[in-house]
Amino acid sequence: MKTVGEILKKARTEKGLELDDIEKQLRIRKKFLEALEENEWNRLPSTPYIKGFLRNYSLFLGLKPEEMVAIFRRQFGEQQRAGLIPEGLTHPLNEPLFKLTPQTAVLGIISLFLIFFFGYLIFQYKSYISPPELAVNQPKEGEILTSSRIQVEGKTDNDAVVSVNNQKIALGKNGEFSTTVSLLPGVNVITIESTSKYGKKKTLTRTVEIAENTR
Repeated sequence: MKTVGEILKKARTEKGLELDDIEKQLRIRKKFLEALEENEWNRLPSTPYIKGFLRNYSLFLGLKPEEMVAIFRRQFGEQQRAGLIPEGLTHPLNEPLFKLTPQTAVLGIISLFLIFFFGYLIFQYKSYISPPELAVNQPKEGEILTSSRIQVEGKTDNDAVVSVNNQKIALGKNGEFSTTVSLLPGVNVITIESTSKYGKKKTLTRTVEIAENTR
């Protein structure tokens, strides 16, 4: 009985076809077509690939794909029993480690949901136990000023409540705040406090000096 390779090669030569042309039309690399015609399975990626290439090549040559696959199975089994087939083909090394099935898709969706859910819980827990962010841009610590009215500027969480020297002030949409405070000549301590919606507080102070004889 003729081998798979002999049947393929005979059909191709009878049609006057070149492997280079077939490679372009089937988009199967020439070296794989040659391996099929030479029955050199070890030059091909794995058994599923061999069957796929064989079906496409057989159909292209006008042969019956399933008959060719049946001949391949018989020939492959004989060579396997004779120890001529590499282990990588009987147990394909190139098969994907992960195959998408309806079950794995559902598990994937559930896993993503759980990741987002627990991520949200962790974020909320951190928000609950952590004080709000608070930064004061003006005035600078230790600054000496010549005006008794100074601008206090900074930024905090946009859902926090801010007070400067115990006076609540309004926040901008991104958490920015700005207010003017009046101080006495000499050393003054400005207290800026931010309180989160969960009641956690963060306090910063700025010590500034107002020059004497300042109005």
